[in-house]
Amino acid sequence: MKLLTKTNIYSSITTILLFTAGIFIIYEIILSKLDKEADRRLLVIKTKIINGLNEGISPNEFMSNIGQKIYVRKIKQQTLFTNQFIEYTGREFEDDAVSDDEENRRLTQRELLFQTTVKNQAYEVTVCMSLTESKKIGKYIAGVVLIFLVLSFFILFFLNRYISDFLWSPFNDTLSKIKTWSIKKQDKLVFKDTDTEEFHLLNDTLRDLTNQIQSDYQNLKEFTENVSHEAQTPLSIISTKLELLLQDNNYNEKQYKQLQQIYHATQRMHKLNEGLILLTRIENKQFVETEEININQAINEKIEILEDFIEAKQITIHKEFKKQMIKELNQNLLSILLNNLFINAIKYNYDEGGRITVVVDEDFISIENTSPSEKIDRQFIYDRFNKNSISGSLGLGLSLIKRITDFFNWHISYSYKDHTHKFKIYL
Repeated sequence: MKLLTKTNIYSSITTILLFTAGIFIIYEIILSKLDKEADRRLLVIKTKIINGLNEGISPNEFMSNIGQKIYVRKIKQQTLFTNQFIEYTGREFEDDAVSDDEENRRLTQRELLFQTTVKNQAYEVTVCMSLTESKKIGKYIAGVVLIFLVLSFFILFFLNRYISDFLWSPFNDTLSKIKTWSIKKQDKLVFKDTDTEEFHLLNDTLRDLTNQIQSDYQNLKEFTENVSHEAQTPLSIISTKLELLLQDNNYNEKQYKQLQQIYHATQRMHKLNEGLILLTRIENKQFVETEEININQAINEKIEILEDFIEAKQITIHKEFKKQMIKELNQNLLSILLNNLFINAIKYNYDEGGRITVVVDEDFISIENTSPSEKIDRQFIYDRFNKNSISGSLGLGLSLIKRITDFFNWHISYSYKDHTHKFKIYL
């Protein structure tokens, strides 16, 4: 999940929670203010009633004079000395005959109950005031506030998203440049100008870092190429001289054996140097020439070339060509790829009576071989110089296979079952 998306989600959740709490608090404050205002008005009416009783006004006359629902009745003695405020919801009409009428609405009322003694006569007074209209006003105000907060939320959400995209655009530009940057290219990174100090510092750091990496890579590449090419000539000379020495018979058995060991070590170094040069050329993408190649035919030709080695170990070749596959490829690289695959399949097969199965299907090629050796560790299978203690190989064959398949944008997989190694290449 992107950082901006995650930030917007957290901000939105926080805003929603705050808005919800804010609406609840505002609504409660409005209701509280309405109740206090109703209580104040009830207390004003109470004062008028007490003054009226002192002036001798009949209890039955208060409702018509003050205009509220007022009930005044005489009691023997005063037992209540505080004001009691009661709020309840009831129907405007309690008669069942009109219970379904539209006017039979639920009404909210606030009631003040108090007792007072006037001229040695105790009275109990109930004053009722309707809060229905006040509650409607409160709900209306709360609804308006809710609509305003919801609109504010959406406006802030999209505004915040727009501002975030604008502010983080230099960072996104930097990411896109880094994604397409390649150490093998000599192009310098050019980032978008920004007045944000953190992004400016990031761009400067990345620019210096990539320049240093490119410089180190180029120096290492030149060193490897120079060493590999310069080593070819002396290695060839040493091999030639050793071959001449081995043709001479003026050595005892120990000396002859030592010369053979030196010759084999020299040949091994010569092959290693050629492999490293080939890997360097592949990584530098020097094999650019391509042509249409029939892969089925190329496989048949490679099997014919290696026929002597196959017959020497009495290996049975089983071919399943389910489709004629023609691709635009570099012929040299395909030849190296097939050569390494078949050499491995022959070399690590049984000394006699082994089997190699080649399958060509619509979108893949697979080569599997029986073998006495164990499963190869997938974690290091394509690493250079990951040599098997039994094979004594250079450790470059599988690395070359992987580099060539990557060069062709193919995918290679490895599996092992019942002493059978299988390499499958998806084209």
